[in-house]
Amino acid sequence: MSASDIKKTNPRENFLRVGKNYVLIAIGLAAFGAVYEHFSFGVYSNYMVYGFAVPLLLGALPALLFACSKRPPMISNLAKKLWRDGIAVLTVGSLFTGVIKIYGTDSNLCYVYAVAGGSLLLAAACVALFARQLRTRPTA
Repeated sequence: MSASDIKKTNPRENFLRVGKNYVLIAIGLAAFGAVYEHFSFGVYSNYMVYGFAVPLLLGALPALLFACSKRPPMISNLAKKLWRDGIAVLTVGSLFTGVIKIYGTDSNLCYVYAVAGGSLLLAAACVALFARQLRTRPTA
């Protein structure tokens, strides 16, 4: 496979693709929440109902804003993966907390999801900023 065979995409196309994927995930979660609420006999949790907002606000919104910008940022793969994992942990945590609240109990795992997801998002931001500093630092 030669270098000319590899399809090169620009960052805008990548951010647009990622944004579309997060919108689809959010739609799927909204449908899941609606079905779950329909069969829960009037008992619902805001964590379950608004679980779709996590990938929509933290995934689709930034990706689509980057896709629409004149100069999309270059973000390292590690930062992208950490951010994606943080969104996944927060989304699963929201659904888990919703199920626990609907069941009428409480669990310490609800807090673990929030701390782990927030830590992953913070780590992603630190990695992205550190990588940017390394790219823009003048060499001697």
